[in-house]
Amino acid sequence: MDIFGSHWQDHPRRLKNAWCESVKDGDIVLIPGDISWSMKLHDAAADLEFIDALPGTKIIIKGNHDYWWSSLSKVKQILPRSIIPLQNTAIMFGHVGIAGSRLWIDPDLRLEVATDEDRKIHERELGRFSLSLKALNNDAHIRIIMTHFPPISLEGKPGNAVKIASPFRCSLWVFGHMHLGTVNYNGFDRTIGTTRFQFVSADFLDFCPKLIYDTDNP
Repeated sequence: MDIFGSHWQDHPRRLKNAWCESVKDGDIVLIPGDISWSMKLHDAAADLEFIDALPGTKIIIKGNHDYWWSSLSKVKQILPRSIIPLQNTAIMFGHVGIAGSRLWIDPDLRLEVATDEDRKIHERELGRFSLSLKALNNDAHIRIIMTHFPPISLEGKPGNAVKIASPFRCSLWVFGHMHLGTVNYNGFDRTIGTTRFQFVSADFLDFCPKLIYDTDNP
């Protein structure tokens, strides 16, 4: 990632140090995609081992650069025990439910140029996103959504995924995909209705994990 700017220099060490300082073994860490540059499943092992060695239970979803991520069953076979993948699924920890999906470029948000093919992928991803939402446990008092692509514009315009998620009354929504450059992404962090949106790309957070919900102090 160093080729994308000096702020990425030595980022694995910086991320590891910040993670170990702030995350305990009992914590749940959300990683919303773009986990490894590897093209093949077996080649991603080193990056997954790096994540596995860090404290906490990690919940991951697929990003647009995670070409190594094939079928969910194959991914589960190689994942260490501390890493749990979401794909058309949801998971429950106590009273907290977590749903997640990659999504894709939302042409209505105009964050990126969308081709006709992007529009087709976006529609397909919305269907997968719906499956994950429907898998949320009805007993979840706190509902968290994790997507790779942004679900809102920088001005707070809700995208198609937000409209689909509205009936589920989710409390928190974390996402990434966009990276530092000439655009100020602070506009992503806002509350719309009952949902607080948090932009958590690694470089935006200066490679420091961000606390989004404290079960001890809800």
